[in-house]
Amino acid sequence: MKKRLKIWGSAFSIVFITAVVFAQLRTADVPNPIPNTLGVIERLNADSNAQILFIHGSPGSKEGYLGYLDLPDLQSIADLVAIDRLGFGASNPEPETSIRRQAQAILPYLSNEKANILVGHSLGGPIALQLALIAPEKVHGMVLVAPAFDPELEHPKWYNYIADTVLAKWLLPDEWNQSNIEMMSLSDELEKLASQNWEPLTMPIHIVHGEEDDIADPGNSSFAIKKLPSKTSKLFWVQDEGHFVLWQNIPLIAKHVQAIFKKAL
Repeated sequence: MKKRLKIWGSAFSIVFITAVVFAQLRTADVPNPIPNTLGVIERLNADSNAQILFIHGSPGSKEGYLGYLDLPDLQSIADLVAIDRLGFGASNPEPETSIRRQAQAILPYLSNEKANILVGHSLGGPIALQLALIAPEKVHGMVLVAPAFDPELEHPKWYNYIADTVLAKWLLPDEWNQSNIEMMSLSDELEKLASQNWEPLTMPIHIVHGEEDDIADPGNSSFAIKKLPSKTSKLFWVQDEGHFVLWQNIPLIAKHVQAIFKKAL
């Protein structure tokens, strides 16, 4: 009897393990659907013929662009839309490290009737560029502020490894944990982005980078400008500014947005 029970027990274990393995394989073969609802703040202008779409970095939120959404000079020329990326704010809370999937989630928010101008800060920069690669016919201009593009410059830092420990994850706020998950795989994601053909990006593009940036090395923008079509892309260095030039010099960035608007339309 005991021998028979052992045989049945072993057989059950084999069947159970096999079922689990095949279930995991099936799950791995089926990509997770991309959430199609993001948190949004809008300032709409029915008389305009453009939409300016703002994409935040890591961590970040749509509220980080309120200083731009409330600018009369921008409200007068376009619809202003700021979104929460996947993993942040009012959007799906699950972390999403894929730059392509982040861009695909934003794709439905591009206007079909108006010219689209993208503004991306930090990690929002490569996501904006990936979105333009996915739908170049729908993106008419970009302003990329303190972006991250060079895979060699964006390997995890020592503090990312500390933040990746169980204790640190328990202590850190959710948005910082989400951000660190993105940072741990950012270099690999930028490799994928860099391997694509950027030649279709013929829309006007301004890259703005503070010379004192110690978060996204200015070399990131040097890397990007070499890959972009030279006739329509320009790199602007800002003296005495760092990674947060987006907020510390709103008038300057707004002027670049207005300049791209004029070039795009």
